[in-house]
Amino acid sequence: MRMKRLFITLFMAGAAMFVLSGCGSKAEIDMTDYMHVEFTGLDGEGRAEAYFDKAAMEVDVFQELAGDEEELFSEELLEELGDFAGFESSITCELDKSEGLGSGDEVTVTVSYNKDSAKDCGIKITGESQKTFEVEGLKERMEIDPFDSRYFNTDDGIEISFSGRDPFGAVSIENHMPQSDPLSRVRYSADKEENVKNGDSITISAHLISDMEEEGYVLKEETTVVTAQGMDRYVTDGLEPGMWDLIEPYCDQEITGELDNVFYIKDGEDSYRFTKHEVLSFEGIIYGEEAFLATSKINEKQDEYNLLIVPYSIHATLPGDIRLGENETAAGYMIVRDIVATPDGGIDTEEIDARMPEYSYTSLEQADSECLGEIRTNYDLVTVALQ
Repeated sequence: MRMKRLFITLFMAGAAMFVLSGCGSKAEIDMTDYMHVEFTGLDGEGRAEAYFDKAAMEVDVFQELAGDEEELFSEELLEELGDFAGFESSITCELDKSEGLGSGDEVTVTVSYNKDSAKDCGIKITGESQKTFEVEGLKERMEIDPFDSRYFNTDDGIEISFSGRDPFGAVSIENHMPQSDPLSRVRYSADKEENVKNGDSITISAHLISDMEEEGYVLKEETTVVTAQGMDRYVTDGLEPGMWDLIEPYCDQEITGELDNVFYIKDGEDSYRFTKHEVLSFEGIIYGEEAFLATSKINEKQDEYNLLIVPYSIHATLPGDIRLGENETAAGYMIVRDIVATPDGGIDTEEIDARMPEYSYTSLEQADSECLGEIRTNYDLVTVALQ
């Protein structure tokens, strides 16, 4: 299209130049007749772009000069082309203001050109070199509040939810607004979507799709901050009051279950196997007043992220000459996997997985050496109170 117009421009310009130079006649044009301004954008933020309608000027010039000349575009005439195209290319428009415009404002366009080129082409310029235009056609601003409390962070509006377990929580944003509401076309995003903890400040950003901007919509606010909350969390820094009372029955069940089946004890390099029929008496289980809370050193690992390592003593009477301490005691460490606190201050008992090691031992020192070595390598351990 541009090449076609350029050809027409050059062709007509050359023909006009022949008429101008050959016949000595003059064409008069008022440059302001061909000055135009296009206004776009929102009221108060409008933009202006000025342009000069060279095609319309060409038509007027040729209508004035050509008359009824039948051979105007003959090959002979084209050979006499002047520099009408050069005159056209010298024409420029400059705006005194092009941005931040509101309806009713005024902008002034100044046109400039090469006067010598105009004279050589036989063009006489009349009128002014400036023209003032009133700003019009801008879109009305339609402000919407993407964080309107009536809809934002509500179940049936813009729903913000937190799932997973602290510190591996996740943020989800769902837009449930009806299609008739402009808010349904707003897009939301969070600055942090994964590895979220309770209490984290999450910045929610709102974005207009391009169609809305073109229609005149603007956002009242672009960001807001919400606090992550309501997620289960892996216990990492200590047991809260009452937690051990919920965990202890699972440990009891695991130990008594071993005693009711096959029970192994290790004393140095010697190991012993007992069945429930060989346990002469069972006086109970004693747990230490302190335990270890182990947290995985691999931040991304979520299975068995934490462990509660509880020292225990089994008080029982066994046959034979084996002596298990003064009170005939076997000792060891109970490993409780996945201690998960719930938002109400309790724990998720369905996640509790209490396991005994393969052996109980005649000393807690041997149990520590054989049971906790790999755990100490892969986990960070802190001492916590049980009672």
